[in-house]
Amino acid sequence: MTHVHVLLKKEEIEPEKLAGEIVIVLDVLLATSTIAFALSYGAKAVIPVSSEEEAIKLSTNYHPDDFILVGEKEGRVIDGFLSPNPSLLKSFVQGKVVILATTNGTVALNRSEGAEMIYPACLRNGEAVIEDITTHLNPGQKIIIVCSGSSNQFCLEDFYGAGYLVSCLREKLGVISINDAGIAAEALFLTDKQGGYDLLIESAVGRFIIDHGFEEDVREVVQVGVDLDVPIYQNKKIFRKGVVGSETNQT
Repeated sequence: MTHVHVLLKKEEIEPEKLAGEIVIVLDVLLATSTIAFALSYGAKAVIPVSSEEEAIKLSTNYHPDDFILVGEKEGRVIDGFLSPNPSLLKSFVQGKVVILATTNGTVALNRSEGAEMIYPACLRNGEAVIEDITTHLNPGQKIIIVCSGSSNQFCLEDFYGAGYLVSCLREKLGVISINDAGIAAEALFLTDKQGGYDLLIESAVGRFIIDHGFEEDVREVVQVGVDLDVPIYQNKKIFRKGVVGSETNQT
C-alpha cells in the first residue's frame, strides 16, 4: 500500500527523511503555478532559488539575452525582477531560462532536494503529475505532498491543492494510506471540486492578489487539470519532463 503524507507548510520538511521518496511541492498562489505557466509559455527551464542574492549571483553564469529574473519577497516584486504573476510573464519567457526567487515555493523546492523525485505541482497540472508519479512509482515509495505555506503559516490554497492531489492519487491507486492532514485536505477538496475560485479569493494570499488587480491570474490558476505538461525538478532546474537537459548554461 502506498503511503501519502501531507505537510502543512515547508517548515515541516525533514530533509533527512526524503531519501528515496517522491515529493510534490505546492505553492498554488503562486510559485508552482508560475512555473507551470512559464514552461507552457516556452521557457527553456526554471531555476528556483531561495533569495534575491542567490538569483543575482546565478544570473552571472548566463548571457544577458538568455535569462530573466522573476521574483517576489513577502509578496512584493523584487527591484529589477519581473513579477511572478503569470499574466505579466507571457511576453518575456519564450526561449529564456527563468531564474525564480520567491518567499515560499522556491524555498520549499530547494529544501526538498534530497528526495528521489521532485515535482512542482499546481491545480492546473495535478492530474498530469499524478499520472506520471503513479506510472513510475516503486514499491514502498512514500509520496510526500508539501504545502509551501506562507512564512511559517498555513495556507488554504495549498491545502485545497493537496486535497486535489490526494483525490487524484486515490482514483489512480485505489487503497492508499493517508495521514490526518491528507484526509482533511481531501475532504475540503471534495466538498466543492468546482469551487476553487470562491475559496481561493477568501484566502489571505488570494485577497492580496485580488487587491493588487490580478483577479484574472487567480481565475487561470484555479483551473483544474487543464495542463498536460509534467514539470520535474532535477539538478536544481525545472524542465518539462521529456526535455531535461535542453537549456544551455553559459558558464
